[in-house]
Amino acid sequence: MTETQKLQKLILYIADEIIRICEKNDIPYNITAGTLLGAVRHKGFIPWDDDFDIAMSREDYERFLKACKKDLDTSVFFLQTADTDRKFAYSMAKVQLLGTEIIEEFSIGVDIHHGIFVDVFPYDKLPSGSMSRKLFLAKNHLLKTILWIKCGYGVKEHSNRTGYKILRFVGKFTSIEKLKKKIYTHITKYNNQDVQDCFTSDYPDEKMEEKWLSNRASYEFEGHDYWGFRDYDEYLSSLYGDYMTLPPESERETHTNAKIDYGQYAAWFEE
Repeated sequence: MTETQKLQKLILYIADEIIRICEKNDIPYNITAGTLLGAVRHKGFIPWDDDFDIAMSREDYERFLKACKKDLDTSVFFLQTADTDRKFAYSMAKVQLLGTEIIEEFSIGVDIHHGIFVDVFPYDKLPSGSMSRKLFLAKNHLLKTILWIKCGYGVKEHSNRTGYKILRFVGKFTSIEKLKKKIYTHITKYNNQDVQDCFTSDYPDEKMEEKWLSNRASYEFEGHDYWGFRDYDEYLSSLYGDYMTLPPESERETHTNAKIDYGQYAAWFEE
C-alpha cells in the first residue's frame, strides 16, 4: 500500500464521521473540487490525490459547527477552526484524526494541531459588480496573507521576500483575533443580498453559483454514496477544462508533506 493509499483510507474514515453528523442533523453538504472530480471520473479518489473536500452554505456550515459540539466523537476526532486553534489561519474547518500527524511544507513550525484531516468549506456570496468583486477579493487576499504571516505560515518559502517582510511589519499593529474578526466580517458581508455567485475565502479562485448548492445528486465514491453538485459538468469544466482526460504523469500533483505519522492507525496497514 502506497503512502497516498494509506492517507486515502484514513481520510475516508474521517469523511464518514463528517457525513454521519450532517445526516443526523439534516445538514446538506456537497463533495467538491478534486473529490467530485474523483467521483465522476474514478468513482473514488483520483489515484494520486490525498485529500477530500466537503462544502456547504455559510448557514449550513454554522449549523455543522454547532452539531459537532454535541455529536463529534472527540475521543477520536478534533474540530479545528479559527476559534478552536488560535494560530489556525483559515476560514474553513478541518476535522482531524487524533493521534496522527501530517505537516505540510508551508505550515512547518506553526503552533497548531497537525492531524490528518478532511476540509469543510463554507461558501459565502460575492458582490455582483466587476469592480466591486475585484476590490472584495483583493481585500480578502490582503487580510488573509497578513494573518497567515502573523501565524507563522510560509516562513520557509517566503520569509526572505520583500512583500513578506512588509506585511509581517504591518501585522505587528494588530492581533490575530482582530484579523480573524475582520476577515469574517468581510467575507460574510454580502450573504444577505440577492447575488448568485459564491466563493470560499481560502481558495477564492474556485467560484460557483449558489443554485448548485441545493441542486444535488448522489455519487458513488469508494463504495460509499455522497452528495455532490448535480450540475457537475459546468462546475468541473470551469475548474479543470477537459476534466475527463487524465493529465500527463508530470502534472499529477499531490500535496507536499514534510512529515506523516499514522500513530496507532499504522496497524491498519500491516499485512
